[in-house]
Amino acid sequence: MVVGLWHWIERNSAGLSLLVPFLAIGGGLLGNWLGARIQANGGLAQASAAREAARITAEASRLAALRDERRLAIAEFVRGARALFRLSWELYHDDREEEARQAHGALSYAYAEVQLCAPGSIVLLAGGLLEAAEDAWFLARSRGPAARSTRLLLVPAADGGTPGLLAYDTVRAARIAAADDHSDRDAIQVQAMRELRRCGLLDERQVMAVYMDIPHGHLVAAQQDRGDAYAAALHDFVDAARESLGANREGGVEWIPESGETRPAQI
Repeated sequence: MVVGLWHWIERNSAGLSLLVPFLAIGGGLLGNWLGARIQANGGLAQASAAREAARITAEASRLAALRDERRLAIAEFVRGARALFRLSWELYHDDREEEARQAHGALSYAYAEVQLCAPGSIVLLAGGLLEAAEDAWFLARSRGPAARSTRLLLVPAADGGTPGLLAYDTVRAARIAAADDHSDRDAIQVQAMRELRRCGLLDERQVMAVYMDIPHGHLVAAQQDRGDAYAAALHDFVDAARESLGANREGGVEWIPESGETRPAQI
């Protein structure tokens, strides 16, 4: 078969010689087309990779910006909660109601910032902390005037005496009678008001603040309840916020995912 093919080529060598240039041209065109096709496919792959890299970079930048915004919002919210709670505690000693009111406004604004940039679980705990700080403030607003006035009863006079001591003791007795639902509680409260006015240390507004506070019982227990609730809410919020920000990781750096990557397990 090979010999027959060779004889055929010898007989038609003249015609085949005319086809060689056309075959060469066709082969060149085919080679150029294939090369262009390969180059085009390579360019498309390169462009796709560039777009994916740009997407990953943009997403990483977005996550980093969101993390920074969240960190600042959380820090300001914690600062505001501590400020309101501290001022609330001071209301039992000094009239700082205006400062506390401004602190509450700042805390409400900080809470709104957290609502806009933090996950739902963090926002929920932030609401609990806001409520606990407000409860402490509300208690101080309602009972602070009586506490401040009662403290004046124990201030020594210039001669070393304590003119308000009898009124103070009578108020204590009235509180105990009210807490125990004593049958003579009303009479004891009237006696307390009489002694509050007699000591001459309080004006009528202060006298009424102490008198109206008597049925509410001892203040220390209520303060302790508010303080415990605030401390627990603050602890839960800060702990969850640290986890959200990645602060519990070594180095304190938030993890930013690559394309298709899943969050690694905590160690």
